[in-house]
Amino acid sequence: MTFIQKWLDAVDRKGSILCVNIDPAEPQQRANGVLPAGMSKLDWSLKLVEAVSPYAAAIKPNRQYFKDFSRDEMVQLNQAIHKHGMVSIDDSKIADIGDTNDAALYHAAQEGFDAVTYAPFPGNIAATCEAAKKHGMGLIPLVLMSNPEYAVMKNIPIAGQAFYEYLARESAAHDADGVVVGAPSAKNHLSLEELQRVKELIGPRTVLVPGIGAQGGDLEPIVNTFGDYAIVSVGRAIAYNDDPAATARNYFELIQKLRLS
Repeated sequence: MTFIQKWLDAVDRKGSILCVNIDPAEPQQRANGVLPAGMSKLDWSLKLVEAVSPYAAAIKPNRQYFKDFSRDEMVQLNQAIHKHGMVSIDDSKIADIGDTNDAALYHAAQEGFDAVTYAPFPGNIAATCEAAKKHGMGLIPLVLMSNPEYAVMKNIPIAGQAFYEYLARESAAHDADGVVVGAPSAKNHLSLEELQRVKELIGPRTVLVPGIGAQGGDLEPIVNTFGDYAIVSVGRAIAYNDDPAATARNYFELIQKLRLS
């Protein structure tokens, strides 16, 4: 079963397109949004997965926050995610070539992930898609980012098209399972026209959308453009709230209103 099929099955099963990010920061990493004193990273993550499971169809562990995890711990986390009927996305943003990317995909598969995020800037989309399929992994390349620095890159011409269009076209041509597209807002450079262009280029593939919640991304154009293929990703606004379950429910209900309108 492809990752696209797994995602659509999870959407049907959960009635949701919400994805919850997990980024368990240690207290010395930052001032706010950190692990509670005395709670292990695994226990905190498992508790969060259970709390949001009635309202989410996916969990996205940010791999940079799990560098200290053993394989057994990551397997345990993914087993809990799957037990609750959700898919698991390894947010590694792998960005190398050849055997290095293959190693990342191999270990993600061994740990029980369903898909991996990928930064395609080396230009090796075809080879990385092939490697992902070899390991039974979904691959989700970064295509249209919302950070301000990307504004100077997205329209660089490549082979007669904008850079983001090239990445979207190549992702579809080599059968990637989806793409990463930022959520537009009044504070960033993304436009509805760019979202629509990505949809035109990739067809029926998943679209992982970070930037909802604390970053202030606008939900409506995402849901209206990509429908149930949108993986609406919310992180710290849920994970570090005093009541993650209630906050996840609020996002779920907000998204549902848009899905059903």
